Amino acid sequence: GRGAFGEVRLCRRRGSPDVVAMKAMIKEAMVMKNQVGHVQAERDVLALADNPWLVSLHCTFQDDRNLYMVMEFLPGGDLMSLLMKEDTFPEEATRQLMAEAILAIHSVHA
Repeated sequence: GRGAFGEVRLCRRRGSPDVVAMKAMIKEAMVMKNQVGHVQAERDVLALADNPWLVSLHCTFQDDRNLYMVMEFLPGGDLMSLLMKEDTFPEEATRQLMAEAILAIHSVHA
């Protein structure tokens, strides 16, 4: 998938059956959009988190052009993509999603 300043690709380590998501972010675009602090905060939260509500961060690295985050692959995509696809959610699904979001936020701030 594509984001504001990069893309996420599905990857597999050679010789391993495990699939991961690798987020590649263009450094220049992050600087131009004043997002360096947000990306650093995302990395810091994910690196310290041991939380079932957050994606697991396996490692980060960089080259001259990009920053990379290698994360647990969670099939099904993200909530924004799902909302754009469905347009609206039924009330019961909305209740479930809100309850899960509240639990996730609470667990991060606990």
